[in-house]
Amino acid sequence: MNLALYREFRPKNFDEIIGQDYIVKTLKNQIKLDRLTHAYLFCGPRGTGKTSTAKIFAKAVNCTHSQDGNPCDMCAECVALSENNTDIVEIDAASNNRVEEVRDLREKVAFPPMIGKYKVYIIDEVHMLTDSAFNALLKTLEEPPKHVIFILATTEIHKLPATILSRCTRFDFKLLSIETLVDHLKNVFDAKQIKYDEKSLHLIAKAGEGSVRDMLSIADSVASFADYDISFEKTEKVIGLSNREGIKSILNAIARKDVAGLFESVKKVLGMGKNIQVLCKEMADFIKDLIMLKSGVGDYTILDILPGEFASYSEIAKLFDVGFLKSAFSKFAHIELDLKYSLNPENLFESACLDLINYDETPKKIEVKETVKTQVPTDLTPVKEISSEINEKEQSEIEKVWGNVLIKVKEKNMFAFANALMSVNKVEKIADKMIIHTNDSSSYDLIDNKDRIDVLLSLVKLFDDSIVEVIVEYDKENASSQDIKNDLKNIFKSKIKFKE
Repeated sequence: MNLALYREFRPKNFDEIIGQDYIVKTLKNQIKLDRLTHAYLFCGPRGTGKTSTAKIFAKAVNCTHSQDGNPCDMCAECVALSENNTDIVEIDAASNNRVEEVRDLREKVAFPPMIGKYKVYIIDEVHMLTDSAFNALLKTLEEPPKHVIFILATTEIHKLPATILSRCTRFDFKLLSIETLVDHLKNVFDAKQIKYDEKSLHLIAKAGEGSVRDMLSIADSVASFADYDISFEKTEKVIGLSNREGIKSILNAIARKDVAGLFESVKKVLGMGKNIQVLCKEMADFIKDLIMLKSGVGDYTILDILPGEFASYSEIAKLFDVGFLKSAFSKFAHIELDLKYSLNPENLFESACLDLINYDETPKKIEVKETVKTQVPTDLTPVKEISSEINEKEQSEIEKVWGNVLIKVKEKNMFAFANALMSVNKVEKIADKMIIHTNDSSSYDLIDNKDRIDVLLSLVKLFDDSIVEVIVEYDKENASSQDIKNDLKNIFKSKIKFKE
């Protein structure tokens, strides 16, 4: 039977593990210096090497001729541990999650290893254990016999009790970059003598979404379909991605305000059998790349653009201003989940596209008296107009805080929120209040959410705990006819305050 690529190319030593350098170096140093701990916690997304690292580590701690922390794979212990044995015990917590199984484990840990120095228990998907099973594991995990090492692996670290976390040495595995995945995929295809082109490599790596196993599974399917002669067109068919030319034609129709052309382009793309949710996601990703291009990013590897397509992206980016692109990105990001539950997702997608065609007709200017700009709410002290009264040092400090806040927002994977915050024109601090200004209606709508405001305030306080509230100022000269400010007042009450 032919092995799947992800099984055939599973790492056999630490040097073959890609993208987790600090974890590999730490574990190798612990082995070389004989400074092992009794319990390890490997957490992170699927397909990033948690179980593979655990297996290599289990063999390496028992190897009698370890080479730079790696198992030699030649000594009697390594050979014996490579086969079925009782010293490396793998437990799937998803199917063995009851307290009875854990009690059985507690009884077995007392028996010494048969082959090497250590008996290693690898508990995969440990977050699936029941509460009573966790409680039964606690004492053994805290003070196991000297010959036992526990390795817990999980994709959902937030589901583990704090009592378990505090007893383990934790390692966080991260998703891999597209460049790292592409390099690894090249080595795999070269080893298997599979023909390929560069664009196909990037497409497969992107579809893997940072997971080595997912990428190799996709690569296996593509290679089989293409009869081991992979081309970009064949790769697109297998992965099910919408043709990028189709996305470009939809955006061109929107730019020309060509309603008939828009419907024709959407029908053509969907007529290829493409999933409309995939199309929506790709539209959002495509537009996000255009936003970064308009913002001055010039490296296609950062933009996630396939080789050779940088020029065509630049041409499309010239058709739109940043304000429109932000509004379009927000719209497609919002309807992506709605499409899943819609009775007619095609109509929902086309409606979103039509809204973008009418984008210029939507904003309406409101006449605003000059006094409105200078009035200050009575609950703000000291009573000052928000102006240039902040000195250069204070301005520099608040800009530094704001930059750190944006980084933290992106770390929470709140990218649409981060893009909305990046549209802010000005950030100020007066007393214990942060004031942010924006004149972008779509960004203002995105910030218009109690949970996001709470997140923003909590992140701001990480860098300056003297800030107790966030004040959002909207540039009314570019406001829509809807009085969003009054709605926000009713929703947020004291959580967020606005200038009158």
